[in-house]
Amino acid sequence: MKFSLVPKALALAAAVTLASCGGGGKATFPINVTVSGVVYPNLVFTTNGQSYKVDPPAKNADGSIPQVKFVFPQEIEYGTVYNVIPNPNPAHQRCTNSPFPATGTAGQLAVIDIQYTCTIIQYPLSGAVKGLTGTGLVIANGSTGGTAPVSPVLDTANKPTGADTTFLMPVTIPFASTYGLTILSQPTGQTCKLTGGANGTGAGTIDESTEAAGGVSNFVVTCTNNT
Repeated sequence: MKFSLVPKALALAAAVTLASCGGGGKATFPINVTVSGVVYPNLVFTTNGQSYKVDPPAKNADGSIPQVKFVFPQEIEYGTVYNVIPNPNPAHQRCTNSPFPATGTAGQLAVIDIQYTCTIIQYPLSGAVKGLTGTGLVIANGSTGGTAPVSPVLDTANKPTGADTTFLMPVTIPFASTYGLTILSQPTGQTCKLTGGANGTGAGTIDESTEAAGGVSNFVVTCTNNT
């Protein structure tokens, strides 16, 4: 007789647990979110008609950025689909989800724990090269590193034509960082001068105008023959 009471007792305990979790017999689940790398403001996460604003945390004593952890104010019922997304992303940053998907159904996992990492958006540096006929031209970014060798345009006989060409620096630059392009190596038999950037001499800082343009592309390297 005592064995027949065990299933009934378990069923009653389960019913009490479900009722206490969600009311109406359905379990409910909190949506936990952990965000790393938030530096700039305006980040808002949304899901299931809810929103949560994440302010940049104060940096640690060593300069590192602590994680931000929060829980959406309303739990969701078992079987409810969720999709936690940044809307909008923080200014000058982009947040990506890993390792667990930001979307799913409540109850698929024991705990809903969404993780996002925010990184500062980076922008390319590029420009035009005019009059290049010699070999060995190398452009460098003295601020963040990276070099770009540039070869002259050749004709069908593999002779330099001096036609315009372009260059693209291999290292992109994060928002608010400085850059400073220079001629690291002059081409054989020529002297090249670099202009452009924010100050006209190849240097500047990635700012809002760079964001709007998608990068800095006004560099011009002009090469002339040595006399």
